[in-house]
Amino acid sequence: MTHVTGIACGNGSLSQGVYCGIAPHVNIVSIKILDRGGQGNSAQAVRALRWIMDNFRKYNIRVVNLSIGTNDRKVNLPLKEAVEQLWQAGIVVVAAAGNPDGHSGHRPPPAVSSGVISVGAWEDRQYFQSASFSRFTREESPDLWAMGDDIISVLSPDYDFTLPNRSRRNVVHPHYIRMSGASMATPFVSGAAARLLERHPRAHPREIKKMLLQLTLPTEGLLTREMLLT
Repeated sequence: MTHVTGIACGNGSLSQGVYCGIAPHVNIVSIKILDRGGQGNSAQAVRALRWIMDNFRKYNIRVVNLSIGTNDRKVNLPLKEAVEQLWQAGIVVVAAAGNPDGHSGHRPPPAVSSGVISVGAWEDRQYFQSASFSRFTREESPDLWAMGDDIISVLSPDYDFTLPNRSRRNVVHPHYIRMSGASMATPFVSGAAARLLERHPRAHPREIKKMLLQLTLPTEGLLTREMLLT
C-alpha cells in the first residue's frame, strides 16, 4: 500500500525529489483492505468501498485506486455494484487489470464494469491480446496502460521480506524499493486522474476517462509522465 501510494502522490522528500509521485500535492485517505501478507477478500473490499460512499463528501474523495486482484473467474456482483455506485456519485475509480500467470489472468472483478478505468502493465499487453487469455477476459482488456516493471517507490518500514517473492535486492535506497505488476501501473493512472481533476474540478469520471483515452491515442493506450507535463 505504501509503495502504491508513493507512485500516485509521493512527494519524493526522502530522495530529494528524485522519486516523486505523479500528483504530489493531493491528500490521501488510506483504507486498509489487505493484511500484512497482501491477502484479503471481496467482502473486505466491498466494506471499504461502501465506507467511501458514506464518507466521500466529508473527505472530498475524488479518485479511488484499486491495486488488488483475484483468481475468481466470475464477477462478484456486490463488488461490481459498489464500484458503480462510486462512479455514479462522481468518483473516478481506477482498477488494476491483473498480471499474467501463465495459465489464467488475475484481475479484479471491477474491470468488467464500464464504471471504472482498468489499467494494465504495458509490459504485459501482448499477453492480454493473446489466444492464451480466455474469451471472457479478452473482451475486457485494459482501458489504459502504464509502465509496471521495476517501478521505484516508497518502501514501507513494515515491509516483510520473509514473505514469498520479496527480496532485499530490490531495495534501491534506504527508503525506496523496486516492484512490478499492474498494481504499480494503476496508481500512475490514478495520479494522472487527480492531476486532471486539479485542472477540471467539475469533471465527471466519464469525462476524466475520455481525456485520458484521448491523451494516449498516439501511443496505443500507453500513459507516460511526459504526457502529463505538457
